[in-house]
Parts: sequence; structure tokens; C-alpha cells
Amino acid sequence: GVVTRFPLFRGAGASAPATRRLKPALYGYGAVSLLIVASSLSAQSPPAGMVLIPAGEYWMGRTHTASLEQAIILERDRRDDQPAHKIFIDAFHLDTHEVSNADYAKFVAATNAAKPWHWPKGTVAQAEERWPATNVTWAEADAYCRWAGKRLPTEAEWERAARGGLDRKRYPWGDEGGRGRAHTGSANGPTVVGSFAANAYGLFDMAGNVWEWTSDWYERDYYAVSAERNPTGPSTGSYRVIRGGGWTEGAQLASFRNYADPEMRTLIIGFRCAK
Repeated sequence: GVVTRFPLFRGAGASAPATRRLKPALYGYGAVSLLIVASSLSAQSPPAGMVLIPAGEYWMGRTHTASLEQAIILERDRRDDQPAHKIFIDAFHLDTHEVSNADYAKFVAATNAAKPWHWPKGTVAQAEERWPATNVTWAEADAYCRWAGKRLPTEAEWERAARGGLDRKRYPWGDEGGRGRAHTGSANGPTVVGSFAANAYGLFDMAGNVWEWTSDWYERDYYAVSAERNPTGPSTGSYRVIRGGGWTEGAQLASFRNYADPEMRTLIIGFRCAK
């Protein structure tokens, strides 16, 4: 993917990589209980506007060695999407679309939350009602999801969903380039959510349109110590992980990690919710 020029995405210092700790496998009643929970969730009908992401293993991170960075076409001061590592994610639900301005306006009306500063006269422009909600901080995105009876997805859940079951592929649709497959490389801002084809899980805009907040704190070397089952990221940090790429740059790899100050409001970051 093409590294964005926005300064909020510059690399940050981090502690030295730690040795990956191997975790014991689950056996007996613990494993049976987890299977029962997963089966129960799978039997439920997905909430409106959401799809079920099935439980399973996948390789999280960049598994390809040939890349633009290594061809010295682009320089990047961190290798935070490596080492690739196999993890297990329990079943969960995820919004099919990024939260739209119309969705967010209902939350604002119900809770008296702050309105995004770019809404003219404090209301959503009619032409932008189906655009993704932006200029929303991490805490505001988190509050919206809680109000809706949901939560922000973890970074690991987000990547599992973005891949659409295509393990170790470069993009949510496979290994082919992103031209015509996502809203990227634009000078005109975001566009209507769901304007491009969904991935195999039925999720729209998992690449392009706007970056998306996740629940995780960012740590450059976290993958070296990540849990092997349902990782939730570091316990604390200075930045929150954002995923998916946005309208300002080319299509980002499904493994591509980025981060932002959680108090930042910008036209290039939105969100979706999990449950």
C-alpha cells in the first residue's frame, strides 16, 4: 500500500521486540465450553446491519516477503505487521458498513453528544448522509458503539473480518491490485458507504474510504508477544490502532497497521462496530 503523507501516521518509538511466548493449547472442559459459546453465536441470526464472522484460525500480519517497501519504492520506518503469526478468533458480529453520518446523527440526537465540527449548522448535509461519519475521536466512536449495544472491534477481529476468509492474501478481495475495487487515491473526500463490492463475508469498505478505529492500543512490536487466542492488544499506550486505509492513498494491504492519537478528529478516520 502507499504510505499516507499525513503527519499523524509517522512512526513512533517503541520498546525492543520481545521473544514470542508460546501458549499451551486448550483441552478438556475449557475447549468444550468455548465450542458451545461459538455454536450458540453461530445459531443466532445476525443483528440488523451486521454479519457473522465465523470462529477460526488465520495468519495475522504480512506473510509476503516481496513488497514495495523491500523494493525500495517506498520507505517505512517500522515493520509492525511482522512477524506473521497464527491466531484463533472466536465468532463475532461486525457491521457490514462503516457508521454513516445519518447513523451518527441519531446518536447525537439521543445523547446530546458533540456534533462533528464540519457539519454545516450542526446538521448533516443531505448529500453526505450516507458518507462515513468522520471527525470523531476514539472515545466518541467507542461511545457510539456502546450506545448501539455494541463495541469497537479488536485489531485482530478487524483483520480476520477484512480478509473475508482469504487467509494470507494481500487484500480483502485477493492478491490483485486495488484499482476499481475501493475508494482510494481521491482528492474529493470520502464517498457513500458500500459503493464498492463487499468481500466474501459481506463487508464493505474494508479497504479504502476511511481508516477505522479499533479498540487496541498501538505497539510497534506487539506481534512478537501477541496472545494466540483472541488478542486484545497492549494494556496501555499513547495511540490507538486504525485499519483499512482511506480515500487519500492507494489500497492498503489487509495486514497494514497504522495508528492515531485517540483525541484526533480528522476527515480520514471513521469506524464500524462489533458485537
